[in-house]
Formats: sequence, structure tokens, C-alpha cells
Amino acid sequence: MVVKRDYDSVESLTRHLRRVFNHTPVPTILPYGVRLKHLSIGGLKGERVSVRDAENTVLYIHGGGFVAGVTRTYHNLAGQLASQLNASVYLPSYRLAPEHPYPAGLEDIVSAYQWLLDKGTNPSRLVVAGDSAGGGITLALLMKLRDMGLPLPKAAVTLSPAADARGVAESIEGNHATDALLSASLIHYAAEALLPGMDRMHPYASPALADFTGMPPLFITVDEEECLRDDAHLVARRAREAGCEVKLISRKGMFHVWPIFTPFLPEARRDIRRIVKFLQEQGLTVSNRPRIIEPKLVPFMANSQG
Repeated sequence: MVVKRDYDSVESLTRHLRRVFNHTPVPTILPYGVRLKHLSIGGLKGERVSVRDAENTVLYIHGGGFVAGVTRTYHNLAGQLASQLNASVYLPSYRLAPEHPYPAGLEDIVSAYQWLLDKGTNPSRLVVAGDSAGGGITLALLMKLRDMGLPLPKAAVTLSPAADARGVAESIEGNHATDALLSASLIHYAAEALLPGMDRMHPYASPALADFTGMPPLFITVDEEECLRDDAHLVARRAREAGCEVKLISRKGMFHVWPIFTPFLPEARRDIRRIVKFLQEQGLTVSNRPRIIEPKLVPFMANSQG
């Protein structure tokens, strides 16, 4: 999967990222006892990856530079979270820029969250998570829910969040040469696609700049040599200043959103265990089942019942 390149327009970014996400085969490997079902999530196409009699719920928001991304890329990660957290993991497909700029994607995720509440999901057993662009939407969702007066989730997880749309972070240019996946131009045109002519200081557009008062505990991962390093560190700092509990895992020698490459990458498996431990510390009941039991291949468009 080759993502990194220099772009010269929103169109070139969108075309390339959609080709990468839509045409890169990713085998689905789920632990036994984890099932995959296609369903509507608050009116959005999506999937549920779950164990029987799940006690917890995860709403996972995929990445893709706000212009691309497909939920099937996340089946393996969702399977590990479902197994280890004894959870149902929901993967909604939200509207993408540039055809649907801000706030369309955020509105879709708010609808998905509201749908979970309406179907009886207990917020004290609910986690919101996302990576890259989805990590930024995760943070914006928390701000939006608070401002709407809706119940907040028990905790949130963001993997290399894209959380500052201003494009002024030193790491964007400073880590351009060391980031294996992202380029400075990708970050620039992703923000342009999402916010054409809009205010990039708005707290839902740049949640790293928002007031984190009242936010739930946050778990954040980032690689020290990626372009979004400063976004993650800014989120952690501002959240801590507001009294929010934060666990920041900052690695060197990994790459952008490496935890999604579980179960193939040992470092990803290690940090998924750290995420699970953090969520257990927040009061979620985790599974005693083994982490991976002779993983089975699932057909590319599997749609099992349950």
C-alpha cells in the first residue's frame, strides 16, 4: 500500500488515496468467536464486528485524509478489539470530502452515535475511537456531544489524530522526509478538501485547539517521526491542561497509525494490548479469551449473521 507522494491539488490527492484504499487487498483475519455483519448504522452503511453477548461497544471512525477510506481496512483491528474488549465494534461509512466538506462527516458520526444511544447502548460501556482523519473526527465528536448535552462515552482512543487544520505544526515539514506514509502536501490538501474557504480555527475543524473541559479519558498514539506528531502532542497537552486523563504512547521507529496493522505487526499487537489495558482501567470489563486463536480467513465481502 503506497500512500506517500507529493500532491499538487485536492483532485490529485483524492484520486490517489481512493485508488489506494479501494483497490488494496487486505485479508480479513478474525479471532474465532468474532463475527462480521453488514448493517445500517444510523442510516450509514457499515459493519459490526462482534462477539456473542458483548458487554461493551466501540464506535470506530476510519481514516483516509477526509477524502478516502473504507471500513473493510479495519476489520482486523475491529476483530482484535471485539475479542479483547468483549465488544461490538461498529464501523460506519461517513460522507467524504471534497464532495461533502465539513461538517458532513462529523454530522454522520453524530448520527451514528445517537443511533447507538437510541438502541440502548450504555455510555459507560461505550468507547469512541479513530485513526488519522478519523482520530480528528473522534475528538470533534466529543466536543460536539458535550455542546449538544448528550452523554459522553466512557473513553476515547485516537491513533495519530489529524486534529489541527491550520497546517502550521513544525512536524509537518520537519518530518516530511522521515514519515513513511504521509507528506506535507497530503496534509495541506486534505485540510483544503475538508474546509474549502472555511474557518480552520473552529473547534470542530481543529479540535486540538478546542476546550477539553469535561472530556473523557483519552488514549493517543503517534510516531515521533511522522508529520502528525505535533497534532497528537498538542491534543495531549491541551487535554491535560483541562484536567483530562491522557495516556500518550509516542514511539520512534514506527509509522503513521501502526496499531491498525494488527495482527500482522508485533508492535501493533503490543499497543492494542496497551489500549485494552487503558480501557480496563477506566472500568470496562475485558475478555479472558486468548488474544488470537488460530486466526481464520474470512471472505473479502463476508456477511455472517449475528
